[in-house]
Amino acid sequence: VKTSYTSIKAGKLLARRLAGQSAELMNYDNVPTTVFTPLEYSCVGLSEEEAEKRHGKDRIEVYHAFYKPLEFTVAERDASQCYIKVVCERGGNGKILGLHFTGPNAGEVAQGFAMSFQCGATYSHLVQTVGIHPTCAEEVVKVHITKRSGLDATVTGC
Repeated sequence: VKTSYTSIKAGKLLARRLAGQSAELMNYDNVPTTVFTPLEYSCVGLSEEEAEKRHGKDRIEVYHAFYKPLEFTVAERDASQCYIKVVCERGGNGKILGLHFTGPNAGEVAQGFAMSFQCGATYSHLVQTVGIHPTCAEEVVKVHITKRSGLDATVTGC
């Protein structure tokens, strides 16, 4: 269990099932998680590896980007570790299976996108979203380079 809130939610769902009020099960795949280190890491949904196991390598598309947060530009900090990965089903609607984010405020970013997983968000939904400029979360909605393409995933400017 990832957090105490996850345990509380799972317990409430269990109580409702035992009381005959619901059949809903806890979805552990879409629990957002953050590692609070000096450069935060956060994720929601499946890892690339888990998506490959469940769907097959040829049936997923991985979008990614290395980006430079505004606060790193001003302070001239190394941003080589700031990275975004969006794992999607390949073809069809491109349902988003996982979001991984390393950078400032990663927990806030993942929490903001977590609800979209419950709603079946797709890559199309993601790129149609207007980002708030200048924020780190904005970089998520701009991600467009696939790992499969072999192109440089470094973001250059706005």
